[in-house]
Amino acid sequence: MRKRPGGEATAGWLLTCNPKTFDLESFRRSGRKLDSWRVSQLWGELATGDPFVLWLSGPRGGVVACGSLTGPARWEGTPNPAFWAEPPAPAHFVPLTVDRWLPTPLPARTIRAVPAFATATIVTMPGGRNPHRLSVTQWDHLTSMIDAID
Repeated sequence: MRKRPGGEATAGWLLTCNPKTFDLESFRRSGRKLDSWRVSQLWGELATGDPFVLWLSGPRGGVVACGSLTGPARWEGTPNPAFWAEPPAPAHFVPLTVDRWLPTPLPARTIRAVPAFATATIVTMPGGRNPHRLSVTQWDHLTSMIDAID
């Protein structure tokens, strides 16, 4: 958990995946292992061991996976375009490991209904850039909901 300058502690990160931009489903079916994710802000705050959830945007979206970061964000240039709708621009990536893929997404509407998420940037700025900070309260609610899934 990290205290951001002048703000509440960050307990974990929410990384977003827009299925219109990156075909996560085909990526998973290909048998490839998800070991990094594209980030466009807060590079200096991402650290080894930080927990994350992966949020799939769209009408059937929600949290689809959780895990931890395995290193700081780094500039890796242009990613492999195989699963991207358009050739991706050069970017920073954060290395990670997925500890759990959920059998079905934890619905976004369920998460948004929790009062603690009223101030979460995934709710207030759903089209915002990766990653989104999650407060201790938001993280605790989210991990409780994930833990309740069989």
